[in-house]
Amino acid sequence: MQDPSEFRVDLGDVELAVYSWPGAGDPVLLLHATGFHSRCWNEVVRLLPGRQVYAADLRFHGASSAAGEVGWGLMARDVQRLIERLDLPAIVGVGHSIGGYLLARAAARAPARFCQLVLIDPVIMAPERYALFREGPQPRGEDHPVSRRKNRWRGAQEMYERFRERAPFDSWHPAVLRDYCDHALRPAENAQAMRRLACDPLDEARIYLRQRGNEVVLAELPDITTPVTLLRARPSATDMFSLQDSPTWPGLAAALPHCREVYLPHLNHFIPMQDPELVARHILAAQ
Repeated sequence: MQDPSEFRVDLGDVELAVYSWPGAGDPVLLLHATGFHSRCWNEVVRLLPGRQVYAADLRFHGASSAAGEVGWGLMARDVQRLIERLDLPAIVGVGHSIGGYLLARAAARAPARFCQLVLIDPVIMAPERYALFREGPQPRGEDHPVSRRKNRWRGAQEMYERFRERAPFDSWHPAVLRDYCDHALRPAENAQAMRRLACDPLDEARIYLRQRGNEVVLAELPDITTPVTLLRARPSATDMFSLQDSPTWPGLAAALPHCREVYLPHLNHFIPMQDPELVARHILAAQ
């Protein structure tokens, strides 16, 4: 597979890193999940030969800037402005987890920009689940266990060896795990320095916890006139806040005007990491 070209898009208060693979057909725009980065899509892109593909690192992630206060509304505006700056027509929008949430909001605001959406276990939750976030004080990122994630590494190989036999990474396609590790760390300051995660664990924890107000997406669902393919993994029977199980509202497909749901109970929330071939098939079918 040809290596992508990398460029940066200045949105005023933040610069987003974008990776581009040249090709033909309707452009595919890929948005990753919280805590990850664009190069986690490498295996999916490899299975889209000849297609024009763009993948963006979200604010606080990868090679993009980490400016401002963490907020899903801010990140949704980033995606809308990025699409305007790239001036892409007839986009096949593909978003995993928070990436699916952000693309849904972009499609509600600018439906003419999209020809298809593939939402992969998007963090668009049930109304009653959003109601839980409206009650009580706003939780602090420092109190979330993700904020204490190991953040000093000798390099990508150490990450790979540590993660490959640990859940949820042990369920991933090995090549995707390798791509995640190879691009997850900031450059070292010198040859002896330890390397840190490009997505700071505290920022990641804050993104998970800043759910208050995100229910605005539910009111925008009727405005998503673009045809949608929804890939939904198994929900948790016991822990509604598990990071491995599906956060997606089971009623989401019915709430969208033009949606085809594909239920995948044999997979967990990390569908693109587990089965990139399945994801690529659905992208290719979204014409």
